[in-house]
Amino acid sequence: KNLCPRKLAIKAMIEITFDEPVKVEPIKKQILHGYEEDISGEVYVYSLEEIVAEKMRAILQHLKKLENRGWSRSRARDYYDLWKILNCYSGKLKMEIIPPLFLEKCKVRDVEFSGPEIFFNKTLLEYVGNTWEQWLGPLVPDLPPFKPIINDLKQKIFDIFQNESVV
Repeated sequence: KNLCPRKLAIKAMIEITFDEPVKVEPIKKQILHGYEEDISGEVYVYSLEEIVAEKMRAILQHLKKLENRGWSRSRARDYYDLWKILNCYSGKLKMEIIPPLFLEKCKVRDVEFSGPEIFFNKTLLEYVGNTWEQWLGPLVPDLPPFKPIINDLKQKIFDIFQNESVV
């Protein structure tokens, strides 16, 4: 009798990078699961500030690709994730470390940042708006509409950079 299953019951995608510096000490978290068995484990995870900084940098990095090539992978998930983190965890975030952390992330990838308005570039937002349902619909139950999310996120991003001289 073969005790090894031929297919995994769960798929997990893990993205590994060796050239992205982690600037904030990772946090050890308990793995949460819905299994009846008593299975415990811990993993190190990025801080929320590191996630916010990387998602903002990824948006700008892909804006450059979109402008150069005329296409890029949708950043709908990055915009949604930023909105969700900044709304649900705002009281836990060390907002003051996000701008310098973000600027360090940009420097590593040679990404230019002229100010928070660049996150809301018309071409980029049109592209993300057109792919919002396609990219997020299968992942997010009761997906909120694109425009209210972007309007709320815009204020939050501008607030993050309000006291920073970035140019």
